[in-house]
Amino acid sequence: MFRMKSVAAVALGVLVALAIGLLVVFGIFAPVFTRFLGMEIATSTAVPTAMLVFAAAFSFYFGGMAASYRAPSRRRLHGAVVAPAAFVVSPAINLATGHGVFPGVESAVTAALVAATLAVSVAAAYVGARRGEALSAYSKRASQRRAPP
Repeated sequence: MFRMKSVAAVALGVLVALAIGLLVVFGIFAPVFTRFLGMEIATSTAVPTAMLVFAAAFSFYFGGMAASYRAPSRRRLHGAVVAPAAFVVSPAINLATGHGVFPGVESAVTAALVAATLAVSVAAAYVGARRGEALSAYSKRASQRRAPP
């Protein structure tokens, strides 16, 4: 039962990160991509790449926070493992669908960019995990103060 709560907490964190990432990329950045950058996205990759790395960091921050808040113990660990868990799930889905492990990653520059995005995502998830741990402790203290003796 205890392990299922841990798996559920990490899965919740991954789902929150995925949902926020999709909302940021297709909701907030979509008008920026189409209106201000126009068709130049195909030729220039620096701005869209920076925006996607920011979106990954932003989403994994909240994913790590959610996992840390819901974890039964070792809250920082549960929050920080959200990004690597998502990183493992993606290649597994790619292999199951018949694609390569990382389709489209043929050059060393692209592989370095993937590694940098993973590092930024893990760091953001850890910072979010620290925040989730603090929120959980605060909630616990507040509920104990409100409870009648």
